[in-house]
Amino acid sequence: MPHTVYTSAIVQAPLAKVWPQFRDFNGLAGWHPGIAQSRLEEGGRHDAVGSVRYLSLKPSGFVREQLLMLDDPGTALRYSIIETDLPMRDYVAGVTLTAITESGATLVEWWADFRVEDGADLQAVATAVGQGVFAAGLAALDEKLRG
Repeated sequence: MPHTVYTSAIVQAPLAKVWPQFRDFNGLAGWHPGIAQSRLEEGGRHDAVGSVRYLSLKPSGFVREQLLMLDDPGTALRYSIIETDLPMRDYVAGVTLTAITESGATLVEWWADFRVEDGADLQAVATAVGQGVFAAGLAALDEKLRG
């Protein structure tokens, strides 16, 4: 049975500034502290469904992710991991952004459904995704866009 990790955070910047950071499928290394490098694989575009990005992770590891959906009017996207050296499989994740009209900030919701390999510690993997990837990334993005 798949496990779901869900993280939400307020980024203190308007939706128009936050959405481009996610919409650029090759832009994660520009603001996420866990990403050493990002490159699009041959034929890929930063905004084209079906494109594959290869992320080198800090301190080590990699993921190959494919963009499954890019919804500009809904400021949402979905992607899957197609290959990784991490102990997870059948990983599909999504991001949805919502403008907070009262403050001018943006609500970011980031989730993932995945399975862990036999013998892997589900709680450790879930914490790594929720805290190490989603929460750490959103905190760094908030800091970058405030400045």
